[in-house]
Amino acid sequence: MKKQLLKLCLAAGLVASPMVAGAYEFGVVDAGQIFNKYTETQKTKKVLEGEKEKLQKDLEARKESVKKLDDEYVGIAKKMQELRDGKKEKEAQALEPKLTELRKQLAQKSGDLQKFFEESQKTLYEMEEKEMGSLSKNLDERVDQVIKQVAKKNNIKAVFEKRFFYWGDEQTVKDLTEEVLAALNAGKAAAPAAKPAGK
Repeated sequence: MKKQLLKLCLAAGLVASPMVAGAYEFGVVDAGQIFNKYTETQKTKKVLEGEKEKLQKDLEARKESVKKLDDEYVGIAKKMQELRDGKKEKEAQALEPKLTELRKQLAQKSGDLQKFFEESQKTLYEMEEKEMGSLSKNLDERVDQVIKQVAKKNNIKAVFEKRFFYWGDEQTVKDLTEEVLAALNAGKAAAPAAKPAGK
């Protein structure tokens, strides 16, 4: 009797399993995760990082130039003070024109450095807005198509953004994020659902 009951339970499990597998009615996708893990997003981020590194190197070179000028200015100012302390006023005054010229150059280069910093930050911001904005727009269009294909493949009735989907029965809601992402990164439409063998 126990063996017969076990056989019936196993048979019931086998019959029920396809129903459980296909029982999902709704789907959810994590739009933020899709955007961040999309291959084109990664490529765009690398390009932006490259531009940021170039501007950073240029900024460091300009800072170094200003520092050298500042060191030279401080060196001459100290030398003048030492000459004055040694009662060598004439020799100290001879260095005054050089110090004045360095002061002008230092003011100019410091101003240029600040201007370059502000402009480079603005350029980076505008570039990021343009590139990421364009990418987001193109991705939105593609994601809509892919979600429809993935939903049809899984016989899903409706798909929602995960952030706004507060709760759902695990038996009726399926997370389609990875499947949608895989289809997007493959650069092709999602494959149609495979028919079970023998049907």
